[in-house]
Amino acid sequence: MASIMNPPPPDAISKHPAVENHVAQRPPALIQDSGAIQWRIIIVCFLVIFFDGFDTTSIGFVVPTLAREWGMPATAFTSAFVATSLGAVVGYMISGPLRWRLGSRCLIFCSVLLFAAGSMLTALAGSLQILAVLRLLTGIGLGAALPAAVALASTQCPARHREVIAVAVTAGIGLGSTFGGLVGGHLIAWHGWQSVFLLGALLPALLLPFVWWFLPAQEAKTGQPAADPASHSDTGIGSLFDGTLALRTTLLWSFSFLVFITVYALYFWLPTLLLSFGFSPSETPKGIAFLGTGGMVGAILLIPLSTRFGIARVLICTSLLVATADLTQQQLLFGIAVRGAGLMAGTVGQIALAVTLYPAAARTTGIGCSAAVGRIGSILGPAVGGLLLALDRPPRDIVLTACIPVLMAVLIIAALDFYQRKQA
Repeated sequence: MASIMNPPPPDAISKHPAVENHVAQRPPALIQDSGAIQWRIIIVCFLVIFFDGFDTTSIGFVVPTLAREWGMPATAFTSAFVATSLGAVVGYMISGPLRWRLGSRCLIFCSVLLFAAGSMLTALAGSLQILAVLRLLTGIGLGAALPAAVALASTQCPARHREVIAVAVTAGIGLGSTFGGLVGGHLIAWHGWQSVFLLGALLPALLLPFVWWFLPAQEAKTGQPAADPASHSDTGIGSLFDGTLALRTTLLWSFSFLVFITVYALYFWLPTLLLSFGFSPSETPKGIAFLGTGGMVGAILLIPLSTRFGIARVLICTSLLVATADLTQQQLLFGIAVRGAGLMAGTVGQIALAVTLYPAAARTTGIGCSAAVGRIGSILGPAVGGLLLALDRPPRDIVLTACIPVLMAVLIIAALDFYQRKQA
C-alpha cells in the first residue's frame, strides 16, 4: 500500500534493470519521437534522386554532338536509349527484394556507386556497342536507387506527410534533368561531350560518404524500415495483388506505362528534334532544361493541390496539359515547359500513389514495380521515336503522336480515382 501511495520517482523507474534492458534493445530510430521528420535522411535521398535524374537524361543531350563526332545518324543511338531504360527496369525490379536483404543504406550506396562508375566509364566509350553496354549497367544502378530512396524518405515522417515527402523527393528527377540541361551545353562547348558523363560520375561519388554516414544503419541489420517497422514476410510482387489491391495495382501500372512512354521519348529525343528547329548541337540541352523546369513547376504545384483535391484528380488535370500545349516555332520552349509540367506531375504522382496505396511491408516493391512497368514504357517510347525519325516524320508530328499515350493515361487515372472513392 505504501508503494502505491508513494510511487518511486521517475529516475528510479528509468534506472530499473528491466526498463534499461528494454530500452537498450529498441532500435535507436524507434526511440526518437515518431512525429519528428528526419530531414537529414530526406535530403540525402533527394540528392540521390537528383543525380539519378541528371545521369538518366545526360545521354539525350549528348547524342547530337556524339552523332556528329562519330559520323553516325542520331537514330543509331536508339540502342543506347533503350539500354538505359532496360537497365532501369532491372534495377527497379530488384530494388525491393534487395532492400529487405541488404537494408536501404547498403542498397542505395551500392546503387549510387554503380551509376557513378558507369557514368565515368561511359566517358571513355569509343563505340556504339560499348556505349550501349555501359548505359545498361548504369541504368541498373539508376533504377535500383530510386525506389529505395523514396521508400526510405517517406518513412521519416508521420503517415499524413508521406505523400508530400514522396512528391518532394521524387521531384529531384526533374531538378536533376534541369540542372543537366542548364550546364550540359556549356560543358559540351568547353570540354567536349565526355565532360557531361565525368560530372555525372563526380557528383554522386562525392555524395557516397554522406549516404553511408547519414542513412540509418539499423535497417541494414534488421531488414526493417527504421521509422516504419513492419513485417517483411509478404514483400513479393504477389502481395501487390492481394484483395482490393489487385485492381488498383493494375490501373496504377497502366498509368505508369502510358506516361513513361511520352516522358522518355521526349527526354531522349527532344535535343535531336530541336536541331530541326534551328538549334545548334550545343544549344539543344536548352530543351531538356525547359522540359525539366516545367517539370519542377508541375511537381511543386502537385504538393498543395494533391493535399486539397487528391492526387488522382490533380493528375487528371496535369496530364491534359501535355495535349493542350502546341509546339510552334514562336512558342517552342514555352510549349516544352508546359508539357514538362504535365509529364513530371505524372511521373512523380504515380510514385506518390504507390507510397499511399501499399502497406509498409510492400512499399518498396510497390514503388519499384510501378516504376519498372513505367520504364518498360520508356523502352517503347524512344524506340518508336527513333522509328519515326528514321521515317523522316516532321518533329511536330512526332511530339503530337507522343501525346496519345498520355490521353489514354487520363482515362486510366480517372478510373482509379472512381474506384478508390467507391471503396472508401
